[in-house]
Amino acid sequence: MAASLNRVGYVSLHLPHGQAWAQELAAAFRFQPFAVRETPRVRQLALRRGAAVFVVNERLAPGSAGDFLYDVDPQPALGTASNICFEVDDVPGLCEQLRRRGCSLRVPPTEVGDDGGSVTYGVASSVVGNISHTLLDRSRYRGPFLPGFQAVPGAPPAGGDGVKITHFDHITLAESSPQLIHLLPREKRHARC
Repeated sequence: MAASLNRVGYVSLHLPHGQAWAQELAAAFRFQPFAVRETPRVRQLALRRGAAVFVVNERLAPGSAGDFLYDVDPQPALGTASNICFEVDDVPGLCEQLRRRGCSLRVPPTEVGDDGGSVTYGVASSVVGNISHTLLDRSRYRGPFLPGFQAVPGAPPAGGDGVKITHFDHITLAESSPQLIHLLPREKRHARC
């Protein structure tokens, strides 16, 4: 399947009520909050360092189900990275290709907008249980992060402290099922050190 994946947009972390991973990212790795979306049930906080972005999805009450935008709510929330967002050129086209190949679309192509413009996104299930992938076209958006998010007052600019993080080196999959290895193309089955 040919698809234009431009880059990793962000990695989402889903947390049960009361965990403090946002503070850990800020304290230990100097990621800075720059955009937030809050509803009565959830808070979505975007943190960045250079070009690397994490979205921390927090439930604001124990046991509450989330209304997360640009993501799906993994039940139960295990305190884990569970969504990798890829910026793409053609969300509807890529979603259709995935659907034809048997992939489950958790969120069909959807357009969301505000004063900064609009984005189109869809969320596809991964072959791995609680992992999903947001496919996002933000080429028509000029706001601080994504529609629905507000800029965090006093947030440093993207360059921040001058440290340039431009890429995720890798995203690790820990899987005990031997069936999964057969889903990977032959050339991707062996890791190189």
